[in-house]
Amino acid sequence: MVLFGEENSGMISASIAASVLLIYFTISGHFLRHRVFKWQIEKNACVSKQIMDVVTIAHRGSKREGELIENSMAAFKSSIEAGIDMIELDVWLTSDGEVVVFHDPTFDRVCRCPGRVNETKFADLPTLKNDSREDPIPKFEEVLDAIGDDVGLIVEFKQDSDELIRKGHEMLKQRQRTTNGTTVWFSLKYKINKKLQKYDSSIPTLPSIIEVAQTYVLYYLGIFPFVNVPYNIFGFPSDDINAARLHGLIPLPMGLCRLLTWAVGGKPARLFKQTKVVDNLRRRGCPTYILGVNDEEDIHSFKLTHATGGLTDRPKWMLSNHKKNMFKKII
Repeated sequence: MVLFGEENSGMISASIAASVLLIYFTISGHFLRHRVFKWQIEKNACVSKQIMDVVTIAHRGSKREGELIENSMAAFKSSIEAGIDMIELDVWLTSDGEVVVFHDPTFDRVCRCPGRVNETKFADLPTLKNDSREDPIPKFEEVLDAIGDDVGLIVEFKQDSDELIRKGHEMLKQRQRTTNGTTVWFSLKYKINKKLQKYDSSIPTLPSIIEVAQTYVLYYLGIFPFVNVPYNIFGFPSDDINAARLHGLIPLPMGLCRLLTWAVGGKPARLFKQTKVVDNLRRRGCPTYILGVNDEEDIHSFKLTHATGGLTDRPKWMLSNHKKNMFKKII
Protein backbone atom coordinates (compact mmCIF):
# COMPACT_ATOMS: atom_id res chain seq x y z
CA MET A 1 0.00 0.00 0.00
CA VAL A 2 2.86 2.37 0.74
CA LEU A 3 4.43 1.67 -2.63
CA PHE A 4 1.08 2.15 -4.36
CA GLY A 5 0.58 5.37 -2.46
CA GLU A 6 4.01 6.71 -3.43
CA GLU A 7 3.44 5.77 -7.06
CA ASN A 8 0.01 7.37 -7.05
CA SER A 9 1.43 10.51 -5.42
CA GLY A 10 4.10 10.72 -8.11
CA MET A 11 1.51 10.43 -10.86
CA ILE A 12 -0.55 13.19 -9.28
CA SER A 13 2.52 15.45 -9.02
CA ALA A 14 3.37 14.79 -12.68
CA SER A 15 -0.20 15.55 -13.71
CA ILE A 16 -0.18 18.81 -11.77
CA ALA A 17 3.16 19.81 -13.31
CA ALA A 18 1.88 18.98 -16.81
CA SER A 19 -1.29 20.99 -16.19
CA VAL A 20 0.67 23.99 -14.94
CA LEU A 21 2.93 23.87 -17.99
CA LEU A 22 -0.06 23.58 -20.31
CA ILE A 23 -1.73 26.59 -18.69
CA TYR A 24 1.51 28.57 -18.77
CA PHE A 25 2.23 27.95 -22.45
CA THR A 26 -1.42 28.62 -23.35
CA ILE A 27 -1.22 32.01 -21.63
CA SER A 28 2.17 32.66 -23.20
CA GLY A 29 0.85 31.82 -26.65
CA HIS A 30 -2.14 34.12 -26.18
CA PHE A 31 0.05 37.06 -25.17
CA LEU A 32 2.51 36.30 -27.97
CA ARG A 33 -0.22 36.49 -30.60
CA HIS A 34 -2.59 39.09 -29.21
CA ARG A 35 -1.16 41.25 -26.43
CA VAL A 36 1.72 43.57 -25.68
CA PHE A 37 2.36 45.60 -22.56
CA LYS A 38 2.48 49.40 -22.39
CA TRP A 39 6.05 49.34 -21.09
CA GLN A 40 7.09 47.22 -24.07
CA ILE A 41 5.70 49.85 -26.45
CA GLU A 42 7.28 52.68 -24.47
CA LYS A 43 10.68 50.97 -24.83
CA ASN A 44 10.53 51.76 -28.57
CA ALA A 45 9.48 55.40 -28.27
CA CYS A 46 12.85 56.36 -29.77
CA VAL A 47 11.90 54.67 -33.06
CA SER A 48 10.62 57.46 -35.29
CA LYS A 49 7.88 57.17 -37.90
CA GLN A 50 10.55 57.59 -40.57
CA ILE A 51 12.35 54.48 -39.34
CA MET A 52 9.02 52.66 -38.99
CA ASP A 53 8.24 53.38 -42.64
CA VAL A 54 11.62 52.23 -43.98
CA VAL A 55 11.33 49.54 -46.67
CA THR A 56 14.50 49.71 -48.77
CA ILE A 57 17.97 49.88 -47.21
CA ALA A 58 21.17 50.12 -49.26
CA HIS A 59 23.70 47.69 -47.77
CA ARG A 60 27.08 49.46 -47.80
CA GLY A 61 25.61 51.79 -50.43
CA SER A 62 25.76 49.27 -53.26
CA LYS A 63 27.82 46.12 -53.70
CA ARG A 64 26.44 44.37 -56.75
CA GLU A 65 25.40 47.01 -59.25
CA GLY A 66 27.70 48.01 -62.08
CA GLU A 67 31.23 49.04 -61.23
CA LEU A 68 30.40 50.60 -57.85
CA ILE A 69 32.48 49.60 -54.82
CA GLU A 70 30.91 49.01 -51.42
CA ASN A 71 31.15 51.80 -48.81
CA SER A 72 32.41 54.27 -51.39
CA MET A 73 31.07 57.78 -51.81
CA ALA A 74 29.97 56.87 -55.34
CA ALA A 75 27.96 53.90 -54.04
CA PHE A 76 26.19 56.03 -51.44
CA LYS A 77 25.35 58.79 -53.93
CA SER A 78 24.05 56.26 -56.45
CA SER A 79 21.67 54.67 -53.93
CA ILE A 80 20.40 58.09 -52.81
CA GLU A 81 19.73 59.13 -56.42
CA ALA A 82 17.79 55.90 -56.88
CA GLY A 83 15.49 56.88 -54.00
CA ILE A 84 16.59 54.57 -51.20
CA ASP A 85 14.96 54.99 -47.76
CA MET A 86 18.05 54.24 -45.72
CA ILE A 87 21.78 53.54 -46.02
CA GLU A 88 23.79 51.03 -44.00
CA LEU A 89 27.53 51.51 -43.53
CA ASP A 90 30.41 50.42 -41.27
CA VAL A 91 32.93 52.46 -39.28
CA TRP A 92 36.47 51.95 -38.00
CA LEU A 93 39.06 54.15 -36.31
CA THR A 94 42.45 54.59 -37.96
CA SER A 95 45.65 54.55 -35.92
CA ASP A 96 45.70 58.36 -35.86
CA GLY A 97 42.08 58.69 -34.73
CA GLU A 98 40.11 59.29 -37.94
CA VAL A 99 36.67 57.69 -38.22
CA VAL A 100 36.44 56.02 -41.63
CA VAL A 101 33.79 54.04 -43.49
CA PHE A 102 35.03 50.52 -44.20
CA HIS A 103 33.77 47.00 -43.55
CA ASP A 104 36.58 44.48 -43.12
CA PRO A 105 39.34 44.66 -40.50
CA THR A 106 41.91 44.18 -43.30
CA PHE A 107 42.40 45.66 -46.76
CA ASP A 108 42.82 42.38 -48.63
CA ARG A 109 39.34 41.92 -50.12
CA VAL A 110 38.35 45.45 -51.10
CA CYS A 111 41.72 47.19 -51.57
CA ARG A 112 43.71 44.18 -52.83
CA CYS A 113 46.66 44.81 -50.53
CA PRO A 114 47.78 43.76 -47.02
CA GLY A 115 47.26 45.78 -43.86
CA ARG A 116 44.72 46.53 -41.13
CA VAL A 117 42.50 49.59 -40.83
CA ASN A 118 43.10 50.23 -37.14
CA GLU A 119 46.88 49.97 -37.58
CA THR A 120 47.11 52.45 -40.48
CA LYS A 121 47.18 56.25 -40.48
CA PHE A 122 44.49 57.95 -42.54
CA ALA A 123 47.01 59.45 -44.97
CA ASP A 124 48.40 55.96 -45.63
CA LEU A 125 45.09 54.22 -46.33
CA PRO A 126 44.98 52.42 -49.69
CA THR A 127 42.20 53.02 -52.21
CA LEU A 128 39.14 50.86 -52.75
CA LYS A 129 39.65 48.84 -55.93
CA ASN A 130 37.86 46.58 -58.36
CA ASP A 131 38.53 45.73 -61.99
CA SER A 132 36.92 48.96 -63.22
CA ARG A 133 37.69 51.77 -60.79
CA GLU A 134 39.38 53.10 -57.67
CA ASP A 135 37.84 55.19 -54.91
CA PRO A 136 39.27 56.66 -51.71
CA ILE A 137 38.17 55.25 -48.36
CA PRO A 138 35.82 58.01 -47.12
CA LYS A 139 35.75 59.67 -43.74
CA PHE A 140 32.54 59.15 -41.79
CA GLU A 141 31.89 62.88 -41.52
CA GLU A 142 32.24 63.27 -45.29
CA VAL A 143 29.59 60.62 -45.86
CA LEU A 144 27.28 62.22 -43.31
CA ASP A 145 27.54 65.57 -45.10
CA ALA A 146 27.04 63.98 -48.52
CA ILE A 147 23.87 62.02 -47.71
CA GLY A 148 22.13 64.95 -46.00
CA ASP A 149 19.34 64.85 -43.42
CA ASP A 150 16.49 63.12 -45.22
CA VAL A 151 17.98 59.68 -45.80
CA GLY A 152 17.95 57.25 -42.89
CA LEU A 153 21.23 55.78 -41.66
CA ILE A 154 22.34 52.52 -40.02
CA VAL A 155 25.88 52.67 -38.59
CA GLU A 156 27.58 49.40 -37.67
CA PHE A 157 30.54 49.77 -35.30
CA LYS A 158 33.13 47.17 -36.24
CA GLN A 159 35.76 47.98 -33.63
CA ASP A 160 35.67 47.79 -29.83
CA SER A 161 36.85 51.33 -29.19
CA ASP A 162 35.44 53.88 -26.75
CA GLU A 163 37.10 56.61 -28.79
CA LEU A 164 35.31 55.43 -31.93
CA ILE A 165 31.94 55.50 -30.14
CA ARG A 166 32.62 58.96 -28.69
CA LYS A 167 33.78 60.47 -31.98
CA GLY A 168 31.06 58.78 -34.02
CA HIS A 169 28.39 60.03 -31.62
CA GLU A 170 29.78 63.56 -31.70
CA MET A 171 29.65 63.62 -35.51
CA LEU A 172 26.05 62.40 -35.46
CA LYS A 173 25.12 64.91 -32.75
CA GLN A 174 26.63 67.85 -34.66
CA ARG A 175 24.26 67.03 -37.52
CA GLN A 176 21.21 66.52 -35.25
CA ARG A 177 21.14 62.83 -36.16
CA THR A 178 20.99 61.76 -32.51
CA THR A 179 17.63 63.49 -32.07
CA ASN A 180 15.90 63.73 -35.47
CA GLY A 181 14.86 60.09 -35.70
CA THR A 182 16.91 59.21 -38.78
CA THR A 183 19.76 57.14 -37.33
CA VAL A 184 20.26 53.62 -35.98
CA TRP A 185 23.56 52.36 -34.57
CA PHE A 186 24.62 48.89 -33.52
CA SER A 187 27.27 46.17 -33.58
CA LEU A 188 26.95 42.46 -34.27
CA LYS A 189 29.33 41.97 -31.36
CA TYR A 190 27.55 41.84 -28.01
CA LYS A 191 30.11 43.81 -25.98
CA ILE A 192 30.17 46.72 -28.42
CA ASN A 193 26.38 46.75 -28.76
CA LYS A 194 26.02 47.04 -24.98
CA LYS A 195 28.36 50.02 -24.98
CA LEU A 196 26.30 51.74 -27.68
CA GLN A 197 23.03 51.08 -25.85
CA LYS A 198 24.51 52.52 -22.67
CA TYR A 199 26.22 55.51 -24.31
CA ASP A 200 23.02 56.99 -25.76
CA SER A 201 19.79 55.05 -25.29
CA SER A 202 17.85 57.59 -27.37
CA ILE A 203 19.45 56.20 -30.55
CA PRO A 204 17.71 52.98 -31.67
CA THR A 205 19.82 49.83 -31.95
CA LEU A 206 19.65 46.54 -33.81
CA PRO A 207 20.54 43.31 -31.97
CA SER A 208 23.94 41.69 -31.79
CA ILE A 209 24.20 38.03 -32.82
CA ILE A 210 23.94 36.97 -29.17
CA GLU A 211 20.83 39.12 -28.64
CA VAL A 212 19.17 37.52 -31.68
CA ALA A 213 19.89 34.09 -30.19
CA GLN A 214 18.57 35.21 -26.79
CA THR A 215 15.33 36.33 -28.42
CA TYR A 216 14.61 32.86 -29.77
CA VAL A 217 15.65 31.14 -26.54
CA LEU A 218 13.11 33.31 -24.70
CA TYR A 219 10.53 32.47 -27.37
CA TYR A 220 10.94 28.71 -27.02
CA LEU A 221 10.88 28.97 -23.21
CA GLY A 222 7.59 30.85 -23.41
CA ILE A 223 9.06 33.89 -21.64
CA PHE A 224 9.36 36.24 -24.62
CA PRO A 225 5.86 37.85 -24.41
CA PHE A 226 6.53 39.00 -20.83
CA VAL A 227 9.97 40.61 -21.17
CA ASN A 228 11.54 43.58 -22.89
CA VAL A 229 14.35 43.26 -25.41
CA PRO A 230 17.51 45.42 -25.35
CA TYR A 231 17.20 46.52 -28.99
CA ASN A 232 14.61 48.69 -30.81
CA ILE A 233 14.74 47.17 -34.30
CA PHE A 234 15.00 43.45 -34.94
CA GLY A 235 17.22 42.13 -37.71
CA PHE A 236 18.51 38.86 -39.12
CA PRO A 237 20.27 37.60 -42.28
CA SER A 238 18.62 36.03 -45.29
CA ASP A 239 21.35 33.60 -46.26
CA ASP A 240 22.31 30.31 -44.67
CA ILE A 241 23.99 30.94 -41.31
CA ASN A 242 27.70 30.35 -41.76
CA ALA A 243 29.49 28.40 -38.98
CA ALA A 244 32.81 30.20 -39.46
CA ARG A 245 31.20 33.63 -39.25
CA LEU A 246 29.12 32.61 -36.24
CA HIS A 247 32.29 31.36 -34.52
CA GLY A 248 33.92 34.76 -35.11
CA LEU A 249 31.01 36.60 -33.50
CA ILE A 250 30.13 34.28 -30.61
CA PRO A 251 32.77 32.68 -28.32
CA LEU A 252 31.55 29.11 -28.87
CA PRO A 253 33.51 26.00 -29.97
CA MET A 254 33.51 25.52 -33.74
CA GLY A 255 31.81 22.14 -33.36
CA LEU A 256 28.88 23.73 -31.54
CA CYS A 257 28.69 26.50 -34.16
CA ARG A 258 28.45 23.86 -36.89
CA LEU A 259 25.70 22.09 -34.97
CA LEU A 260 23.77 25.33 -34.52
CA THR A 261 24.05 26.30 -38.18
CA TRP A 262 22.88 22.84 -39.21
CA ALA A 263 19.91 23.00 -36.83
CA VAL A 264 18.66 26.39 -37.98
CA GLY A 265 19.91 26.35 -41.58
CA GLY A 266 18.00 27.09 -44.74
CA LYS A 267 17.19 30.20 -46.73
CA PRO A 268 15.80 31.96 -44.86
CA ALA A 269 16.98 30.06 -41.82
CA ARG A 270 14.31 27.88 -40.21
CA LEU A 271 14.77 29.84 -37.00
CA PHE A 272 13.67 33.08 -38.66
CA LYS A 273 10.48 31.63 -40.10
CA GLN A 274 8.93 31.83 -36.62
CA THR A 275 6.79 34.83 -37.59
CA LYS A 276 5.08 34.96 -34.18
CA VAL A 277 8.24 36.59 -32.81
CA VAL A 278 8.38 39.19 -35.58
CA ASP A 279 4.65 39.94 -35.35
CA ASN A 280 4.88 40.43 -31.59
CA LEU A 281 7.81 42.81 -31.99
CA ARG A 282 5.92 44.78 -34.62
CA ARG A 283 3.00 45.24 -32.23
CA ARG A 284 5.53 46.66 -29.76
CA GLY A 285 6.58 49.21 -32.39
CA CYS A 286 9.80 47.34 -33.24
CA PRO A 287 10.39 47.06 -37.02
CA THR A 288 12.22 44.09 -38.53
CA TYR A 289 14.93 44.34 -41.18
CA ILE A 290 16.35 41.45 -43.20
CA LEU A 291 19.86 41.47 -44.67
CA GLY A 292 20.39 40.08 -48.16
CA VAL A 293 17.39 40.78 -50.38
CA ASN A 294 19.14 40.51 -53.73
CA ASP A 295 17.11 38.35 -56.13
CA GLU A 296 13.64 36.99 -56.85
CA GLU A 297 14.19 33.97 -54.60
CA ASP A 298 14.97 36.33 -51.72
CA ILE A 299 11.80 38.32 -52.38
CA HIS A 300 9.69 35.17 -52.31
CA SER A 301 11.38 33.80 -49.20
CA PHE A 302 11.25 36.94 -47.11
CA LYS A 303 7.60 37.67 -47.62
CA LEU A 304 7.22 34.66 -45.32
CA THR A 305 9.03 36.39 -42.47
CA HIS A 306 6.66 39.39 -42.11
CA ALA A 307 9.60 41.81 -42.21
CA THR A 308 9.09 45.55 -42.63
CA GLY A 309 12.32 46.35 -44.50
CA GLY A 310 15.20 44.74 -46.31
CA LEU A 311 18.90 45.45 -46.79
CA THR A 312 19.99 44.97 -50.37
CA ASP A 313 23.23 45.03 -52.34
CA ARG A 314 21.12 46.02 -55.38
CA PRO A 315 19.13 49.13 -54.42
CA LYS A 316 18.20 50.16 -57.97
CA TRP A 317 16.86 46.69 -58.73
CA MET A 318 14.84 46.58 -55.51
CA LEU A 319 13.40 50.04 -55.98
CA SER A 320 12.40 49.48 -59.59
CA ASN A 321 10.82 46.06 -59.03
CA HIS A 322 9.62 45.44 -55.52
CA LYS A 323 9.37 48.40 -53.16
CA LYS A 324 5.60 48.85 -53.31
CA ASN A 325 4.51 45.39 -52.25
CA MET A 326 7.59 43.59 -50.92
CA PHE A 327 7.14 43.85 -47.17
CA LYS A 328 4.22 44.00 -44.77
CA LYS A 329 3.75 47.20 -42.82
CA ILE A 330 3.76 47.56 -39.04
CA ILE A 331 0.57 46.13 -37.56
